[in-house]
Parts: sequence; structure tokens; C-alpha cells
Amino acid sequence: MIRGLLCAVALAIGLTPTETNPVSDPARAFLMSSFHVSSADLSQIDARQVVSRTLAASDPREVATLGIVRIEVTPEMYVERLADIVHFKQTDGILQIGRFSDPATAHDVAELTLDDGDVRKLRECRIGDCGMQLPADAIERFQKDVDWRRADLQSQVSRVMQQILVDYVTQYRHRGSDAVVEYADQAESFDVGRAFASLVNADENTWPLFADLRRHLLQYPNGGAPGATDIVYWSKERVARRGVVSVTHLAISRTPQGPADYAIASKQIYAAHYFDASLGLTLVLRVGATAPPAMYLVYLNRSRIDLFDGMFGGLARHMVSSRARAIVAEQLQRLQQSMEARSSERQPTGQ
Repeated sequence: MIRGLLCAVALAIGLTPTETNPVSDPARAFLMSSFHVSSADLSQIDARQVVSRTLAASDPREVATLGIVRIEVTPEMYVERLADIVHFKQTDGILQIGRFSDPATAHDVAELTLDDGDVRKLRECRIGDCGMQLPADAIERFQKDVDWRRADLQSQVSRVMQQILVDYVTQYRHRGSDAVVEYADQAESFDVGRAFASLVNADENTWPLFADLRRHLLQYPNGGAPGATDIVYWSKERVARRGVVSVTHLAISRTPQGPADYAIASKQIYAAHYFDASLGLTLVLRVGATAPPAMYLVYLNRSRIDLFDGMFGGLARHMVSSRARAIVAEQLQRLQQSMEARSSERQPTGQ
């Protein structure tokens, strides 16, 4: 009788019977056990709000952020839209974006331009002293291949940058982590590949649950997650009023036997400013027995930032962490709205 009463109450307020007990639903149970999501957090998420928080990080240069949102679409629809990465990421903060074909060509990056500020920095750029994050061979190419006296300076510099990225992606697809750049813009070089591996190992709770995807990233292009889809794209994104060029490897893995329907990794293999390394993990979990269908999207990001040295490093880290948490919440809320709007457009007339 009591159980029947609970079911009636649940239906009356628009919930399915499984939603009265968070632990009875595998997706909710996973959120609670893996990310310390409370019942209050779940209520907030199911009320269409975003839960975001800063995670602990042992490295003083690292910012770790978690965000969770409920979206009333299927996991398959989300992944389908994500695979069209150029349209998926088009927001006000994305100034330019493109996807690399396989093999990569100059046409893939034809729309990429460098800002005047970066052009000025590159004029004075030398190995060990450069205003952009670049490997040593790229710094030498700018000095060798650009005629700094010509009037079409910006187009020259942009073309060299375009070719550098095409060559880099080509090597990355052949050699994986062995081809990941080592920044030579400062006196002490920075190994992005080693930093990325450190970010993977820093998460001792979540990544071990997705061993195939973890192996896929670390061993790419050899072995890894069966049936994973790999996408490499470039973007120029507004960060702190500056256009930051980056290259990202996106790996989408179907995980039918795991706690999530899909696990998706975003590995930043190049950034012109600010980010020494960045690793994202998105988990897509189907919510059971709901109408319309729904999913939980969990987003974790760990980034190594090059702004935290010096006397005010701790303050800068606190400010960046707070801003990162707010940005994740804003982006997830926007994603929720855009995905559900797209889903509504797909519904047949009269439903």
C-alpha cells in the first residue's frame, strides 16, 4: 500500500516511480557514488539547473572543474550533433573553427587568421623568448618563411601558421603522443605530451572506469577503444579578450557495458596562449524510464595554466577556478537549451 501511494505521488508531480529513489536508477547511483552528488544536488539537476564545482588538484598549476546537467534528448542525438563539431561549437566565444580532414590539407585551415597582437609578437619571437607558445621548429619557420618588410604581413604569418598546424596534425595522426609539441617559447621548454599524461593520471577515480578510452588517448593511433570515433579540429576562441588558437583531438567511445552510454575525451594538443595542457572527459548517461527521454551529461576538465607563478599565483588560481566553474555552468545551460530546441524542431507536427 505504501509503495502504491509513493507511485501515485510520483506520477502526480510528473516523476516516474524510479525517480522517487535516486539509488534505484543506475545513472543516479553512478552520479552519487562517483562524483559525491547528493540527493539535493540530484533534485537541483532534475529541476533543470546545472551543478558545477571546483575539484581538488595536487598540482598548483592545475584547475579542475566538474559540471552536471540534465538534457531532455537521447544520448544518440547528443553524439550525432557533437560529431558535427564545427556547428556544435559555434557560439559567441568561438571566433573561427574548422575540422581537419584525413589527411589534413591547407584547405582545412584556410579561414584561420592570426590577430595583429600575435603577428607583432611573432616578429620578435625567438627560441626561449616568444610571446606565443610554439615549438622550436615553428619559431624558426616564422623567421625563415616570413618577409617581415612586406605589406601583406598578416596574411603571410597566417599562411605559415596554417601550414604549421597541417604538418603537426599529420604527424600526430601518424605518431600520436610522440609527435605532441614541446613548447620552446621560454628558457625552459615544456613537454605537452608529458603534461597530458600527468592530467590523465591525476584523476584516480573516473578515468580508471573507462580504461579503453584512457588507453586510446595514451596509445593513439595504435590500439585503444574499439569503434572509437576520432575527430581533430582547430579553433580560435576568445579567452580574456584575446583570440587563442588551439588544436583538439576529440575521441567518442560507445560504452554499452559501462556506467555511461558514451565516454568522450577532448585532448588539447596545442594552444597558442594560457593553456599548457587541457583534458576534458564528457560522460553521457541515459535517464531510465522518462518521457520525454532524457540524459545526464557530466563534464570534467583538468587544465594546466601558465598564469600561476609569482607572488600572486594563488590569487590568480582562485580567480581562474571561480571563472572556470561559472563558464562550465553557462556552457552547460546553453547546451541544454540548444539541444532541447533542436529536439523540439525534430518532433512531428501534432506531437
